[in-house]
Amino acid sequence: MIFKELKRKFLARKRVYQFNKHLEKTKSSILRYYSENPSTDPEVNHALAYLKDHKLGVFVAPFQEKYSPSSIHVAFENGLPYVPTRWGKLFFKRSQNPATIKLLLNGLYMEQDPESPHCYTDEKFHIEEGEILADVGCAEGLFTLMNIQKLEKAYLFEQDEEWIEALQATFAPWKEKVVIIRKYVSDKNSETEVRLDHYFEHEHPSFYKIDVEGAEQRVLDGMGKHRPKKIALCTYHKQEDFEKYAQYFNEKGYHYYPNPGLMVFINSFQTIDPPFFRKGLIKAVFNSA
Repeated sequence: MIFKELKRKFLARKRVYQFNKHLEKTKSSILRYYSENPSTDPEVNHALAYLKDHKLGVFVAPFQEKYSPSSIHVAFENGLPYVPTRWGKLFFKRSQNPATIKLLLNGLYMEQDPESPHCYTDEKFHIEEGEILADVGCAEGLFTLMNIQKLEKAYLFEQDEEWIEALQATFAPWKEKVVIIRKYVSDKNSETEVRLDHYFEHEHPSFYKIDVEGAEQRVLDGMGKHRPKKIALCTYHKQEDFEKYAQYFNEKGYHYYPNPGLMVFINSFQTIDPPFFRKGLIKAVFNSA
């Protein structure tokens, strides 16, 4: 047993070392590319200026320096890990250890910083009192928890059974206005998938948050009958996503705009190609007039 644990720790440290070397190599590739192909985009140049003196990460801006995993405290309730936040207890998967949870939540806090290119809201685009939310790709449910007091109702779409257990614990104090749907959101209906225009045949959420690991188009294809007032949709999974969804929302009659700033989509050891930087999120508001 001791040797097995030592082997596990050795392999984990080896993987961290290899990943850090991968990031160093990728950073060098980015800086070399732009030294040979200078950009006139101010956002790209701001990102490059920051990157020169910092390690490569998903975000390339100083706002992230406000956050540290060491400031996060993990507790347990009935064997289920949670973090006490200012909005309530946020539960995590039973299989996740405290170190993993701290890193994960620290990243989530960064994502929702007002200066983050991934932030779902801003001063003009946010959840208002009495709104109904469709949280598509909710995972741990942080965004819903942050807004639970203002919401009239929240629909959380999640298929992972471990996340469902955590979500049920997180939203137990508000179970009368939170519905958890154990399905993927897609462009068809099946035992494991659901179209939003089918599910919301009678109820019509006003705010949609869509973050589904690159399957955003299938979600949109499955909600063609509806025109929600506000949609926050992630655009960092694929290089062309922002331009693609900007065209989509323009054709559907939405006013849209990107979050300021840029992201680098780091997906494990996968090689990334120029131009490297991506817009993180598009916010769309339907003009019904």
